[in-house]
Amino acid sequence: MKKIISSAILLFFVQYGLAQVTYYKGEWTVKNKKDLFTCLCKIDFQKDGTVNGEFIWKYISIDGGHAELVEMYKGKINKMGIEFTEGNYYAGTGDIYLETKKLADPDRILGSTKYFIKISADKKALYGTTTNLNGEDPGLIYAVKMNSSAAKEFSGLKSKILSE
Repeated sequence: MKKIISSAILLFFVQYGLAQVTYYKGEWTVKNKKDLFTCLCKIDFQKDGTVNGEFIWKYISIDGGHAELVEMYKGKINKMGIEFTEGNYYAGTGDIYLETKKLADPDRILGSTKYFIKISADKKALYGTTTNLNGEDPGLIYAVKMNSSAAKEFSGLKSKILSE
């Protein structure tokens, strides 16, 4: 009986007492523009309400109306970088606020960002807006929860980017 109770208590702490890491796959764009990045996201929800996020971004396209950005992204289609973020999660409202703390960006495709995200009630989707810290147009982000193979895929891409 002691073993059963001990096992139940251990299971409880593993499920609810520790951080919950969830992986999402999604996109970022800007309304009425052709800007597009895809992402794999690792979101680490801490029991104290803090959140750490890692976003592996892949550059797909940029709006042709901004000559400086066109030149900056020239030849960089499908290049990737990692954005490390920190912030807070409010379980009662499903709000997540994140801000860039560090970039691993060998091809210089990323910028620092603030995220204002909502998590769906079933925790299967993230959606919201981003604000570039340089004051550019706000972005839109949407991502869906990935299956159990996500950790391996995320880890492989992260290792690849960090070794560049």
